[in-house]
Amino acid sequence: MAAPDVIVQPWTSRDRLGDIMALVHAAFAGFEPPSSVLHETAGDLAARQRDGVVFVAMANGEFVGSVFCAVKDDALDLTRMATHPQWRRRGVGAALMRAAEREARARGLPKLLLRVRKSLPGNRAYFAKFGFVVTGEGQDPGRSPFDVMERRL
Repeated sequence: MAAPDVIVQPWTSRDRLGDIMALVHAAFAGFEPPSSVLHETAGDLAARQRDGVVFVAMANGEFVGSVFCAVKDDALDLTRMATHPQWRRRGVGAALMRAAEREARARGLPKLLLRVRKSLPGNRAYFAKFGFVVTGEGQDPGRSPFDVMERRL
């Protein structure tokens, strides 16, 4: 359960996109090899808003978590799920996951889908706690190999 002062909502405004990207950058800092998200900008986030939905977790007016969601085939594809390091282990990720699940169900989609870099086994274990299972793998040119994980609803 997320801390009671955390609110999760879709973010449709063009305001504060730089703040959301700063949160994402803080959450992904320190990964090896470095994540390509560290090169993304507020403009990239605006494009994600056009192509899907961005959920944010907020506490006291500040962004503490986010996840980007878009319909891909017959699933809601989750990318760039992030929790600010100071807010980890406080239920923010679980609250974002519940929001994504509600979105998928509202759209009549039977599953959630995501990718996890093979070099981050802790992330794979984290998503397994939510019922995700590895269903495939891949590697995009110039990027780290990944596992595809899905969760049936």
